[in-house]
Amino acid sequence: MVLSGKPQYLPKSCYYPIMLINSASGNIKLNLAFNSSEAPLTGLRGPMAKVYGNEGICFDIGLRPDELDKLRGIVTDSWLAAIAKVEPDLVDRFRELGIENYHQLSHLLDHPRVWTTHARTFESAQVDVIRTFSIFDLLKAEFPDYKISSAMPPYGDLQRPRINWRLVRPGDSTDIGPIHADYWFDAVLDGWQNERGPNVKLKIWIPIFLEEGTTGFAYVPGSHLRDYPFRRVHVGDGNFKPDLQESDLDRPLQTLLTPPGTAVMFNYNLVHRGANSSRATRTRVSTELAINLPRRDLEARYGNIGLFH
Repeated sequence: MVLSGKPQYLPKSCYYPIMLINSASGNIKLNLAFNSSEAPLTGLRGPMAKVYGNEGICFDIGLRPDELDKLRGIVTDSWLAAIAKVEPDLVDRFRELGIENYHQLSHLLDHPRVWTTHARTFESAQVDVIRTFSIFDLLKAEFPDYKISSAMPPYGDLQRPRINWRLVRPGDSTDIGPIHADYWFDAVLDGWQNERGPNVKLKIWIPIFLEEGTTGFAYVPGSHLRDYPFRRVHVGDGNFKPDLQESDLDRPLQTLLTPPGTAVMFNYNLVHRGANSSRATRTRVSTELAINLPRRDLEARYGNIGLFH
């Protein structure tokens, strides 16, 4: 299913997630205990009212055209710089082709080895430019103490604001991650505790190049308020990843019809994945980041949000 309309805000209730881990099976189950009392809401019309309400997602705002052009230039520079480190003689060929058509020459590179998480993380100077975009003015106005997260699970902490980008070749299932909620990647780490921390994470995903309705962002509506047991799967070197199959879902994934530059803001508990299709003809390019919002400021506006991560 493809969604193109804007979600209508519905009053939210409080849910309190409780983590249960079955040590024998490795399954992790999130129980959402319902509190029948309505949370006091004071700011009902902003994007956060949707993200932390029943929708769990907001896609009403986006970059200005000049900002999207600037972001396209930044990601292209990052892409070419990574290629130059491994195959400098091919840089001109890739530059001429353009990042949207990367898939046409991707066979000339060792794709998994080149496009590591670190290679797809913007440099500090590039992050500084992105932070001047108008969507951050919106965040600053509502949450003056917000911070861009520096976390890079399972690799630890980058020690600086982290914004990364992704390449998805047409029809290539290896280029998109599994079905997941972002906090699951924290939950599978040794020593993780399901506690009310001082911050709540907001995730932002921005398509830079895509084919609307064919590639993009798919999510399970209402999943940030539901119970999906996921598995903790060992992937070597002491690392783990979460695993949930589409057959485990009780409702279908829905793909957003989002033009390039849309700032898709969503709850860190929302179950989602990238959308791809063999019908696609261009490489999908997107960027994403996590924002740390002070829990006290968020709850002062939107009421008790339980254990949202």
